[in-house]
This record gives sequence, structure tokens and C-alpha cells, in this order.
Amino acid sequence: MKPSTLLRSISTRLSTRLAPSPAVAPWPPVRSAYDRWLAAELDELHTDPLAPCTSAAWLGRAILLAVAAQRRLVAESELATAAGIDRKTIDECLEDTAELLDACAGLRCRLDLIRTYASSMRIALHWLEGRGGGAATARRHAAAAFAECEAVERRCGVELAKCGSNLRKLGERALQTKPHSGGRAPCEESLAGARGAALLAVGALSVALAFRPRRSVPSIVHSAGSVKDGTAAPWECELQEVQKHVKEVYERRRKEGVPCMAELEAAAVDGRTVKSALTTGGRHLPEAAVAAARRRCDELEEKVFVLGESIGELHRELIGVRMVLLEWSERERGHEVLML
Repeated sequence: MKPSTLLRSISTRLSTRLAPSPAVAPWPPVRSAYDRWLAAELDELHTDPLAPCTSAAWLGRAILLAVAAQRRLVAESELATAAGIDRKTIDECLEDTAELLDACAGLRCRLDLIRTYASSMRIALHWLEGRGGGAATARRHAAAAFAECEAVERRCGVELAKCGSNLRKLGERALQTKPHSGGRAPCEESLAGARGAALLAVGALSVALAFRPRRSVPSIVHSAGSVKDGTAAPWECELQEVQKHVKEVYERRRKEGVPCMAELEAAAVDGRTVKSALTTGGRHLPEAAVAAARRRCDELEEKVFVLGESIGELHRELIGVRMVLLEWSERERGHEVLML
């Protein structure tokens, strides 16, 4: 064999061996520490069998996750700049944060209403405990307290409908935010994650606190990529799955006409059982029913207190995020002036 022929043969074999195989899958994208953290937290929130999304415990965990996401954003803002995040995105996030702050304030008022509901039920049960419903005066006072409970139910439903409408608009506004070419800025992922976690928690609680939900859980539209075409980050896919699951469960309960939060439903059902027995005119009320309603009332008050503390904490952290966004906005304005 000629030397030139031998060299061509070796070159051909070497090129064939070194050529990339079409069957080999590309390397997966490198996941950030933030992505791994938030995806794991959302997965645990989604799959925990001991805390279904209809429980006050799950709602509390969702709020605390949103609190942690806001804190992480503020902490990262001290280590990295907002370079790469355009002014329009910053201004949109400022508007979103203001809406979330208003929603938190509204939810705290709704929690106060439910405390009023529990207090009125407690008064009604106090008049009936140990009397068997026999005293006419006690029955009148109990009936008046139960009427106050019904008034709170109606008021709570109307005001929460307004809150849900604002949150729905907030979720839809994310459609206008486009992903940046060349990847995300250092703080952009934590900014998107903090926003998404807050929307999930506040949106779910806004529906869970209604005695007869009129609206479904607000959708969360992702701005950083599409879950369908596989360009979204893993934490965004997890968030989509959690939100989808919560929406399906809450929608079933909404169609059934029952509260989405189990503790609220249990207290309302037991309270109506006692009220029904009271209004039928029977001489004696079952003491077991009164005692059960009292236990449900105590449980509801305890859960509402914890949720109120958590929402207050989220409100404070959102104020911190707003301060960061205002600082970024001022810097962007300064840069624009220098460029002019």
C-alpha cells in the first residue's frame, strides 16, 4: 500500500471514531444552587401526604416558603447587582410587589373576619353549653350569635372575590415579560422565584378563606420560559405542578360549595349542625354536637392566628423586596441619564 493511501485510510478511520454519535444525548444544563433549592422545596410542598393543600398546615408552609424566597432575594441583592435586568422588568416587579402587599393586607383583614366568625360561634355555644337549649333566653342569644356568623360568611365572600380578581390580573401580567437573550442576570432567577412563590401562597390563601368560593385559584404565568417546550427551569416546572394540583383540588371544592380550607369547613359544618338543631325547636340540644363545634372553633382560631402571623411576616419581607427594587430602579434611571 502506498504511503499516501495508508495515511488517507488512517485519517478516515480516526475521523469516524471521533465524530459525535447522534444517539448520545446532550449534556443537561448546569443547574444553579437557587434552582436546586426552590425545586426541592416545591417538590416537598407538592408531595407531602401529611399536609394536603386543603389544610391550614399546607397553607402556612406555602407562606413560609414565600417568606424564605423573599429573604433569599434580598440577601442575593447585597452580593450581586441588577446588571442585565432592564428597567421595564424592574418597574413591572415594583407594581407586582405593591399588588402583593395590598393582597397581604387584605388577607389579614379576612383573617380578622374569620376570627370574628369564630368569636360569634363561641358566644353562641357558650349560651347553649350545659343548658341543653332549654332556656328561652339562652336560645335567643345563641340564635343572634349564629346570625352574626352568617353575616360574616357573606361579607367574607364578597371581599375575597375582589382580592382574587386583583391577583388574577397580577398573574396575567407576567405574559408581557419576555426572557432575556444570553441567559439570566445574576438576581433575575431569585426575583422570578420570589414572585412566583408569593403568588402561589397568596393566591391559594385568597381562595381558601372563603366560605363559599366564587373564584378559582389565580394562574401563574411564567416569564422565564415555557414549561411545555422544555425551556423553563426545573423550579418553574415544579411551581407549575404545585399550582395545577392546588387549582384542581380547590376547583372541585368550589363546585361543591364548601370552603377550600378543611379547618374552616369543619367549623362551619359543626356550627350549622348546632344551629339547625336550635332552629328546629327541639327542647334539648345534643351536648356532643355542641362540644364538637366548640373543639372545631378552638382549632380554627388557633390555625387562623398562625396564618395571620405568617402573612404578617410575608408582608414585612415584601417591603424589603420593594426597597431593593426601588434602589435598582434608581440606578437604572441614573445609567440612562449618563448614557444621554
